[in-house]
Amino acid sequence: MRTLRIDLDQRLLAAAADIMGTADSNATVNEALRRIVVHERQLRNLERLMADSVFSPDPPTDRGSALDPDSVFSPEPT
Repeated sequence: MRTLRIDLDQRLLAAAADIMGTADSNATVNEALRRIVVHERQLRNLERLMADSVFSPDPPTDRGSALDPDSVFSPEPT
């Protein structure tokens, strides 16, 4: 992994660590990054599902699966 020096808001970092139950700043930052990737991919998949639904005013011509099985990030087991 690459080492990167950044300045972090210590109060925000502590609040995030408390919410996520992480033990140190490295784990907190990595968990936050993982969660945002998962969240954004889920949001995009939901948007595709909604666009492909009967409620969509303009259903797409491609009626393939809206979910990509590789699209949700799954971390390596610890």
